[in-house]
Amino acid sequence: MASAENTRYGSDLIVDLLMESGIEHVAFNPGASFRGIHDSLVHTPNAPEISLCMHEMVAVSMAQGYSKAAGKPMAAMLHNVVGLQNASMAIYNAWCDRAPMLLIGGTGPKSKARRRPWIDWIHTASVQANIVRDFLVWDDEPHDVYSIEESMARARSAATSAPGGPVYLCYDFDLQEDPLPADFVAGGIGRFPVPSDPAPSVADTAWLVDVLRRAVRPVVLAGYAGETPEAFGDLVALAEALGAPVIDTGVRHAFPTTHPLAGMHVEGLLGEADVVLALDVEDIHTPLRERRGDRGLTLLNVSLSSLKLRSWAHDYQEMVPGDRHVTASSSAAVSAILSRLRAEPLDVDLVARRTSEIGERVRAARARWWASGAQATADGSVPLERLQVELARALDGTDYVLGGGTNSHLEHRYLALDRPRQYAGWGAGGGLGYGVSGALGVALAQQPGTITVDVQNDGDLLFLPSALWTAAHKSLPVLIVVNNNRQYGNTVGHSIEIGRARGHREDRRYVGAGLSDPPVDLAGMARSFGIWGSGPISDPDVLAEQLSEAVAVVRSGRPALLDVLTPGL
Repeated sequence: MASAENTRYGSDLIVDLLMESGIEHVAFNPGASFRGIHDSLVHTPNAPEISLCMHEMVAVSMAQGYSKAAGKPMAAMLHNVVGLQNASMAIYNAWCDRAPMLLIGGTGPKSKARRRPWIDWIHTASVQANIVRDFLVWDDEPHDVYSIEESMARARSAATSAPGGPVYLCYDFDLQEDPLPADFVAGGIGRFPVPSDPAPSVADTAWLVDVLRRAVRPVVLAGYAGETPEAFGDLVALAEALGAPVIDTGVRHAFPTTHPLAGMHVEGLLGEADVVLALDVEDIHTPLRERRGDRGLTLLNVSLSSLKLRSWAHDYQEMVPGDRHVTASSSAAVSAILSRLRAEPLDVDLVARRTSEIGERVRAARARWWASGAQATADGSVPLERLQVELARALDGTDYVLGGGTNSHLEHRYLALDRPRQYAGWGAGGGLGYGVSGALGVALAQQPGTITVDVQNDGDLLFLPSALWTAAHKSLPVLIVVNNNRQYGNTVGHSIEIGRARGHREDRRYVGAGLSDPPVDLAGMARSFGIWGSGPISDPDVLAEQLSEAVAVVRSGRPALLDVLTPGL
């Protein structure tokens, strides 16, 4: 339908508000229900950059990775009904990960008189968000153009204020494509500030500091912490002020891995602690499982988990007993505690003794890990520890971020991850397909010259391999190192456990979980998508050579994939 060039539409307003919200990237698999917004993105100067994806889960996972690497949200657009259903598992991952993002959907026409037969009926829902509402921070379907601005402002606030997460905005087909009314005047959303993070009360801060002062062997357990440069630096300063090790749980990058007080994987630290300061750790019971019911342990629980409660999924984890639950962001709590400790420091000699003892244990542990990993061999495969050592060697002198790694966070033993947001965590919800897609989002957030590394499970890669096309299409500098044990290892592990309990033979453990019959040519698959690929690699010396070449490819601005055979269960 012809129109004057200066006519503005509802979709133009939506794109303007995305830009005002600071959205720089939008990913989607195209769909007719948001064709108005798509058109406005294409024809609006300086509009968010488009990343074309072959599946909605790829688009949402990219937004999840980007938000953690950039510290701000990205948008993903989802075709009505079917696109939203495709995206639902990735949205749940993002919800569990507290990853802020704007999910933009289209629907309708809601007016039945304006619907085409069949297709507009099967792709229209009464309330589109119902299918994902139980794992969203907020959702809305603005009724008219006069409601769009406040809706977008509230979405931005809900997504980015603590604890944060995905929000979903759905726009009727007609609302996007009708011209803006002549009397419409845009007011902008800058007048609606994002709420500040919850902070501990004066009494809570005093209690936390008092317990930490009296602690003999304090330990900091870090969850959703260190997410800004300031918060990252404050946690380092707090650890040094206490002489306490920090055990990073890996949901975010909270602490530099080469710091003398970096306690992840160091044996005995939690078992010996008399006070544990837990900074927004949703699953406290796993790291403290050996101390369950231990009256010699005081747990200081600072968390926002009570603000992220839904009745559908039990992602909220088991309740945590203790003297009190301090509802505050980790950054606000650390800042408040640090301020008091700076005003009245602990005994200098006490802190020095603690720091020296912990530092020596950390240094010894790292030396053992490196020596063991550098010598590790296996018949016909490369042990994960050896893979990590060779990866660390290949990355030496390269500016990199880790977009994804192993489930056990082995990378933290070997890689120097020393700056904020240098590690972007994992999918969080346990849904497959996040790995490569999330790493692509991480790559979008980087400055030129920084490469993104993804240590990637083979089963997760095969769940959404089309993400490789997006990597090649956008020439993203991503190094994908596939930890290929040719099995769904989690399922094989369970098969072994239940088989032993029932007296079954272990040689049946791969039935329904093995990926070796036939083995997938992952490097060939990567090349078919336009990515440099090599493998399968089973020799550590060959791995070292190929890693060197792959890093050079990625530093030139192209994605690369290495298929590395690793031991199975």
